[in-house]
Amino acid sequence: MSLDGLMKVVNEDTIPLDIAEKYLNLFLGKADWKTNIKKLWSITEKKGWDDEARKLFVKKAIACATLIPQSDGTTIPSPPEKLLFWCTAWNQFNEKDWFDMYKKNAKEDINITENRIKIIKLGVIEPVDVSPLNRQAFNWLYGKAKDTANLSSDELKELESKLFNLVKAYGGAVVCNMFVNHKSNIQNVFNWRSGYFFEKEIYKVYKLEDIIKIKSAEIKKTNPKYIKRINS
Repeated sequence: MSLDGLMKVVNEDTIPLDIAEKYLNLFLGKADWKTNIKKLWSITEKKGWDDEARKLFVKKAIACATLIPQSDGTTIPSPPEKLLFWCTAWNQFNEKDWFDMYKKNAKEDINITENRIKIIKLGVIEPVDVSPLNRQAFNWLYGKAKDTANLSSDELKELESKLFNLVKAYGGAVVCNMFVNHKSNIQNVFNWRSGYFFEKEIYKVYKLEDIIKIKSAEIKKTNPKYIKRINS
């Protein structure tokens, strides 16, 4: 997720097209979101609104479609892009400030991204599976994702890379602790198509200081030749 794009959401009250696409892919699943957003924009032209009203409507629709399955338990249709159009006709569309919720989520993700950079600078264990704790962390993540998400072989390969990166960033101890000591948070992971929602659950349990302490202790116990230092 681009920090610059997220900052535009927070500071400029806009949703860059690439951010809209990435969030919709994360929350709802892959689709040709850019084409469908442009289609929604074209539809608003027929309503006779000025550009500002059209922008507000499309922005609200993107935010609502993205968040309503998690916030309201709405079933994601097949194909998922239907939700972008359907949600605008529902009562919920006008019952909540969807863009404000979207902006709050972006703020959380900015904070998580900045924290992740700090945590990675402690060093990463490489190769990631040289550590038994890291192997266990990855196996639990991958096993849960494979059992829960309906993914193709190509999507599973992509997911494998993302989950390895998650373990490299946070260390095996933090991830394993989530599975052992915070099982309710594991059940609350919204979807397993990436490590995104699992990472968000980590921050519902641990503060940055806790993660740094746990990962620093893990690194100290690891043979230095397997520690890669990240300076930027």
